Amino acid sequence: MGELARLSGVTVRTLHHYDAIGLLRPAHVALNGYRSYGRAELLRLQEVLFYRAFGLSLREIAAVLADEADAVTRLRAHRDRLAAQADEARRLLDTLDRTIATLTKETDMSDHDLYAPFDAATQTAYEDWLIGTYGPDMAARIATSKAAIAAMPDGVAGAMQELQVIEARLVAAFQADTKQAELTPDLTAHHALMSRLWGEDCTPEAYAGLADLYLSHADFIARYERLAPRFSQWLPAVMKAYAAEISA
Repeated sequence: MGELARLSGVTVRTLHHYDAIGLLRPAHVALNGYRSYGRAELLRLQEVLFYRAFGLSLREIAAVLADEADAVTRLRAHRDRLAAQADEARRLLDTLDRTIATLTKETDMSDHDLYAPFDAATQTAYEDWLIGTYGPDMAARIATSKAAIAAMPDGVAGAMQELQVIEARLVAAFQADTKQAELTPDLTAHHALMSRLWGEDCTPEAYAGLADLYLSHADFIARYERLAPRFSQWLPAVMKAYAAEISA
């Protein structure tokens, strides 16, 4: 155990605690109480430390490790979350650096460049990604959605304000560790808003598909991680559970 503590930087006391809560069992415990760890345990500890660095609690890490997915699948999903955050951070850092350089008179920056991370080109790129991922029929659905949003009393600004209110309630529920059954009102509101935004019925299958989209696109992952760490994984999970409930 002492060797693993030196190798990983984790204290012996912490390793004892991980053993006590079932997070990391030693491969073998000798009669004198000495704990030994093999390669599998070293890899499991590394995975625990990845999640700890991301801000997960030990309880949340235990839930992740209890998932039926294998370690490679879990780590790939975690890598996607980190990559999305890194991409978003790079875009924002680039704009921040250019803004600072403009304010210190080192260079100049156009009005358009001030909002480069947030402009319409991002929306166009996202629509292109949707069409490329889901096929040409998606173009017609996007057009239907744009028409539906334009017909709303307050247009896209009003729709986004409503979405932000719903998402704020869901973030609060996530942080309060609210049970799935108690999420129904907020998920119903979210589901209904999606139907209005799309300009067509959002079936349970489509709502579950939207959850998959939230999990697969870096921009969605980054957006939801900005709302709350780990929210990008929680929201799709509760959406899928809700979709299963309403389709039953």
